[in-house]
Amino acid sequence: MFNKENGFTLPINLNFSDGKKYAFTFISLLIILLAIYSNSFYGDWHFDDFGNIVNNPHIQIKSFSWNEINNSFYGMAQERLSRPLAYFSFALNYYFDGENVFGYHLVNFAIHYLAAVFLFLFIYNTLHLPLLREKYSSIAYPIAMLSTFFWAINPVHVTSVTYIVQRMTSMAALFYIMSMYFYLKFRTQDKFIYSIIYFILCIFAGIAAVLSKENAVMLPLCILLFDLILIQGLDKKAVKKFSKIILLPVAIIFVLGFIFTDFSSVLGGYETRDFTMMQRLLTEPRIIIFYLSLLFYPIYSRLTLLYDIDLSTSLFHPWSTLPAIFCILLLILATVYLVKKYPLISFCIIFFFLNHIVESSFIALELIFEHRNYLPAMLLFILPSILIINVLDYFSHKKTIQFACVISVIIILTGLGDITFRRNTIISDEFNLWFDNIEKYPKLSRTHSNLGNFYLIKELKPQALHEYENAMVLNNFGSIEARATQEHNLGLYYFNEGKYDFALAYLERSYEIMPFFRSNSIHIAEIRLLKNEYPQAHRFIESELNKYSSDFDLNKMFCLILLKENNFTAAALYARKMLINDPSGYFPLSVLAETSRHKGNFQSAISFWKLYQQSLPLDPYANLALIELYAQTNNFKLLYQELAKLYCLKRNQTLFSYIKEISRNKNLLVYTPDWGRIKNIVEKRNRFF
Repeated sequence: MFNKENGFTLPINLNFSDGKKYAFTFISLLIILLAIYSNSFYGDWHFDDFGNIVNNPHIQIKSFSWNEINNSFYGMAQERLSRPLAYFSFALNYYFDGENVFGYHLVNFAIHYLAAVFLFLFIYNTLHLPLLREKYSSIAYPIAMLSTFFWAINPVHVTSVTYIVQRMTSMAALFYIMSMYFYLKFRTQDKFIYSIIYFILCIFAGIAAVLSKENAVMLPLCILLFDLILIQGLDKKAVKKFSKIILLPVAIIFVLGFIFTDFSSVLGGYETRDFTMMQRLLTEPRIIIFYLSLLFYPIYSRLTLLYDIDLSTSLFHPWSTLPAIFCILLLILATVYLVKKYPLISFCIIFFFLNHIVESSFIALELIFEHRNYLPAMLLFILPSILIINVLDYFSHKKTIQFACVISVIIILTGLGDITFRRNTIISDEFNLWFDNIEKYPKLSRTHSNLGNFYLIKELKPQALHEYENAMVLNNFGSIEARATQEHNLGLYYFNEGKYDFALAYLERSYEIMPFFRSNSIHIAEIRLLKNEYPQAHRFIESELNKYSSDFDLNKMFCLILLKENNFTAAALYARKMLINDPSGYFPLSVLAETSRHKGNFQSAISFWKLYQQSLPLDPYANLALIELYAQTNNFKLLYQELAKLYCLKRNQTLFSYIKEISRNKNLLVYTPDWGRIKNIVEKRNRFF
């Protein structure tokens, strides 16, 4: 039977060496993870994916020039280094395969698999440390394997793997556990040269973790506690030494914090939240308890992307606030008190709470997300694994009971895998994700807002408006910025419907809260142009350029405004300036073409439109503009070529309906086709033939 004496190996002749144990674990882990994540590789983009990847030009690199790579390091805001390694990984995905989701999901899966591999290596080698060897070495393999599987297939981690943007979380965790594993090898290595190599690897992996996501900043302190509790042991000498060097990891944490964090926004961020710092501090203990319940009881009906959590406004409201705080304090005190007697169990508990500090304390982040458990939970399943192994050993002479225990563990693991697979089915589909979330938390505004976005993309406008209005009525956004985002969505909806007064009202309210969100600024200016309010549009965009002078869309809009004001000289100068900054840009070419045409320089206009057409050969505006220009310059050979292209572009549409369609919102066009003139050109050509 299975017992500690035979290391819980199968009762057949399979005495694996460490290398074979590793191979068996890694191969079985890969097969199982591929099975339960097989339905995730073509999952849709979701939520923050759009801002961070799909609509983020800074990661959409076209070459490996330093300028493009450096821009990717600064994320969306382009103000300071922002998770540069994670963003660069997105940039690499985009470079090789654009917005094809398969490549992104494949990388996410590989990261999760490698994180599980290094987790196994770390646990297995930790259990062979001198302080733990006597108690755990004979059962190190089953404990390491079981705890790794419990962690790797847990449904709570689906959002860290299948939700593409949360690669930031899984990358940080991968490098974090790699760093700890390399540190362990450094401390236990006999050969000096190997210890130096492992130490260097530890440093590089630790830096990579912090460059992936800021919550990895707790790594230096975690390594120090690991060394104190599980390598040195808690004696007076070790504690005294610890007290002398504790300032070093704390200093590293603060230095990294200053590099990667805008501390003014850490506390100032509460201005845009629906809760205060005190309310967050009171609520987070309840959330931590909820996290623990999800990790150990992750049934399908309890899991979703966005949660609706009641705020704790005092120690007694809701009533669970004080008990949650008391439970956590009691657990931490018990852990500290028993750390010398049960060092492994104590460290696993410390690891969980320590790695929740950044995202579950005073920083003005959103209250709750499942992916925040990915790193903290890495060592948590060592505890139930030890319990299972001890139960199996206790019943080693009772075959039936032990067999029942083994079957129970297999059923639990199979059930976890099944839930993970079903969760991937939901999370991989944009409609199912938000519909499922609404069913579980119907009073959340953002779920309705996101479902509305889905409907709008599918051109189901009545359903989209219905969801948008539901979101506004519920008014449960979690932050002022989330509400402003919904007002922006409504502004775009009414803009596309041609109801510009409604659109302007929503967009201006959104702009008041999110002046940094350039889409608001651009659409406000567009509405001003559409209402022939050129001076207002000019002043507004000029003020925006004073704040964001390098923003391409703002510069493009200002150049268009100058053109619409018939200030052709200024428009041409501005277009040339834009070309200097971006020689591959085609918009400035269209402006230069039109300013030349308005000045009567038709050959220059033709040259610029032809350059423009090289970038966009099927652009209808270049085609029609060249038709007019070739007719004016009597260049019939090229005119007939463009007329032939016109018939291909308009297909079965009449010329009138084709030009009418592409001439909508003419105040936003650099070139507006002259229907009458083009009609005459086409009729003359037909008469000639």
